[in-house]
Amino acid sequence: MKKDNVVSIWFGNLKSERELFEFVQEKYDEDGVFIPSPFMETFGTGKYDPDFQEVFFEENLSKEDLLEVSYAETFVNKIDNISGNSVILLYDFCYTGQVREASNFRFVGTFDYVRLKQP
Repeated sequence: MKKDNVVSIWFGNLKSERELFEFVQEKYDEDGVFIPSPFMETFGTGKYDPDFQEVFFEENLSKEDLLEVSYAETFVNKIDNISGNSVILLYDFCYTGQVREASNFRFVGTFDYVRLKQP
């Protein structure tokens, strides 16, 4: 569900960055009909604007690694138990689905974030 200044986060373990991108990639068939990504289907997120999605792959994720994602300095200290090698973040999206763990991913939570002004 759309909600300003909230980020929903999933951690996962995949074989490669390519596998991560394939997991979140939505498609369109030859008639232009939308085909949800495996991520959307697995967690029941429905369609969302991919401009508000960020993915990150790094072996043995750490809090320092997460500081590379957008606005991280405003929410990363609220996250406990960082694990895996893949992260999916949906900004301005409050995940309320029932699926908490599937397809090598687990839902971590929703966190408030602040849009920092660009210099």
